[in-house]
Amino acid sequence: MPELPEVETIVRALQYGGRGAPGIPGRQVESLRLLWPRTLAEPSEAELLQRLPGQSVQRISRRAKLIQIHFERDTLLIHLRMSGDLRVEPVTADVQKHDRLLIQFGDGLRLAFNDTRKFGRVWLTSDP
Repeated sequence: MPELPEVETIVRALQYGGRGAPGIPGRQVESLRLLWPRTLAEPSEAELLQRLPGQSVQRISRRAKLIQIHFERDTLLIHLRMSGDLRVEPVTADVQKHDRLLIQFGDGLRLAFNDTRKFGRVWLTSDP
């Protein structure tokens, strides 16, 4: 289970770069793929696919073990639960067996939410 220090490490890597990948602030969402529908707690998949593309990442933060990806109008909240992890990788990389959500940016990178046990959850909200 990712504990608070691991969650903070992931947040800093997403914000500033690290773990072999660049940071994601300033990158614009081009498209999304929800590979395991129950990963998304709210809103509906259709609403997520409508609202998030076109928005740019402003910053990454953390509240307790909840990762907050702040966009221009919305905030994506991610709880990794027991086995979740986030990767920044080229869009040409193979999709891994336990990837649950892929967010593709316009510059050829993507953010992958990988969760072996399928306990992790994602919320998109305009007011975190």
